[in-house]
Amino acid sequence: MAKIFISYRRKDTQGFAIALYNQLRDRFGEEAIFMDIDVLKPGANFVEQLQMAVSKCEVLIALIGNQWLSIEDDDGNRRLDNPDDFVRVEIATAIERGIRVIPVLVMGATMPDVHDLPNRLKMFASVQAFFITDRFNTDISQLINLLEEELLSDVPKTNVRRFLAITGYILNVRSNLSTKDKI
Repeated sequence: MAKIFISYRRKDTQGFAIALYNQLRDRFGEEAIFMDIDVLKPGANFVEQLQMAVSKCEVLIALIGNQWLSIEDDDGNRRLDNPDDFVRVEIATAIERGIRVIPVLVMGATMPDVHDLPNRLKMFASVQAFFITDRFNTDISQLINLLEEELLSDVPKTNVRRFLAITGYILNVRSNLSTKDKI
């Protein structure tokens, strides 16, 4: 079972995702890391497999580059606004299930503003980010140390996850209610 899920946009952070995957694989083992290009098999239902993998992980790393918010689909619509966007589904699933999400900002990217995110991701704007700078190896070592603390900790996570899942649900409901009030 993969403990670490790497979420990324190919047009934004694919090179960083591959480099991060290699470093994490060397430290935690291949079976502990989920990255779509290496794990999903042809013919598998992509969305179901992503949601199942996210549900079973302990940490989701969301790689965010400078284009993460603005990447568009073939019709010119912002991908993040599509409820079926894979990155949106991955992060929302993790938040709703109380799984720790670590935004990893690369290439000088900044955290998205709450007003730029769809309702299911609004809570994501308040999550503390980790930065990868031009000191890639040093930064990755620090990230690995953080992940080791999280994954090797004997602290029961069930109650914390339950609390985070309930909080995420409440924030989602409140956000939906406030959106309906504006209509």
